[in-house]
Amino acid sequence: MKILQIVQIHWYNAEVQYCYDLAEGLCRLGHEVHVLTRKDSLSAEKARERGFTLFEEDGFNGKGLAALGAFSAAGRLLSLLKRESYDIVEVHRSEGLFLIGWACRRAGVPLVRVRGDMRPVKANIGNRYVYRGLVDGVVATNSTIFKGLSERIGGIEKLATIHGGVDEREFSPEGELSDLRESLGFSAKDFLIGIVGRLSPVKGHDHFIEAAKGALREDSRLAFVILAKSFSAKPEELERLRALVGDEPLFRERIRLLDHRADLPATLREFDLGAVTSVGSEANCRVGLEWMASGKPLLATRIGVLPDIVEEGVTGLLVPPGDRKALQRSFVNLASDREKTRLMGQRARFSVEERFTLSKLSTSHEVFLSDILSSDAH
Repeated sequence: MKILQIVQIHWYNAEVQYCYDLAEGLCRLGHEVHVLTRKDSLSAEKARERGFTLFEEDGFNGKGLAALGAFSAAGRLLSLLKRESYDIVEVHRSEGLFLIGWACRRAGVPLVRVRGDMRPVKANIGNRYVYRGLVDGVVATNSTIFKGLSERIGGIEKLATIHGGVDEREFSPEGELSDLRESLGFSAKDFLIGIVGRLSPVKGHDHFIEAAKGALREDSRLAFVILAKSFSAKPEELERLRALVGDEPLFRERIRLLDHRADLPATLREFDLGAVTSVGSEANCRVGLEWMASGKPLLATRIGVLPDIVEEGVTGLLVPPGDRKALQRSFVNLASDREKTRLMGQRARFSVEERFTLSKLSTSHEVFLSDILSSDAH
C-alpha cells in the first residue's frame, strides 16, 4: 500500500508519536508511507529525523479569516493525492477534516480518521455526516474513545480500537543499569518509585508528592523520583514542586526531582515501581508502556487508555484520579510485598510483548486498512 499520514500538529505530542510510530512500522512491513504535517514545526523536524517523505501544510490550521486558507489547502491536498496516487489516507486530527474528506472523495482515495483525543466528540449533525459518510473507517486509540464514538455518533460501519505501542527491545528488563540510585544516595534495599513525563498539572505531580509524603511517614525505606522526560521543565515549575516537597529532611532526601535523563531505558530499570498519576488526558500513554516493557508494575489512575493497559492486580494497580490516599496506600502496600510486586512486573512485561508492541500497532492498522480497501474494491 501507498499511504499518506496526515497529522496537522505543530508540536511533538502523543498523537504525533503514535502517527510516526505507526508510519515507521508500516514501512517495515513493506508499505510506502508519506507524512503531511505543519510547516516549520517540531513535528516536521521529527519527521525528517525519522526519514519520512514529508509534505508541509499550514492551511488547515488557520483561525479567524485565516481559516479561509483551508479551501486552498484542500486544493493542494487534492493535487498531492492525484500526483502521488495514494491507496489510502489516515488523518490524526480534526482540523480541516471535512475538506480533507472532500479532497479524498474527489481523488477517489479512502480516508481513515484516527482519533487520539480524550475530549468527547461533538454529537452534532456535521460530525455525524463526517464520521458516518465522509470517512471510510475510524480508529480509536483506546476503549473510552471507542465508546464515546459509538454512543455519541453511532452508525460508524468500520470502527476499531488500536492501542499505541512501545519498542520492547529498547525498553526491556535486560540491559545495563544507570547510576541513578548511586547518584541520589539510594541503596538497593530502598523501594524506588518513579514518575516520568512533562511537568504539567494534568500529570498529577502534586498528588504524587502528597501521597509520597504520607507513605514516607509509614515507611521511610521508600524513595521517590520525579523525572522530566525531556529538556522541557520550566524552572518555575521545578521550584514549585520542590516547595511542595518542603524542607523536612526526610522528604527532601527521599523525594527527588530531576530535569532529564538521556539514558531513559537504563534509568527505568533502576526502579521498583512506575507511576502515572494523571488527572486528565492520556489518550495514549507511551511512558506507561515503557514502564511495563521494562518489567515494572504500573500504578496508574483510571484515566484515558490506562485502564486498557493495566490489568488490576495482575500487571499493576488502578486508583481514582486525584485520590491521594489511594495512591499512598498503594505505595505502601506494593513496597511491603516485594516478591508480589516483582511478579507483577514480569506479567507487565509479558502483557506488552503480547499486546502493546510497535509491531502490533502497525500490523493491526495494516489489517484494518486492507479490509477497507478490499471493501472499497467491491
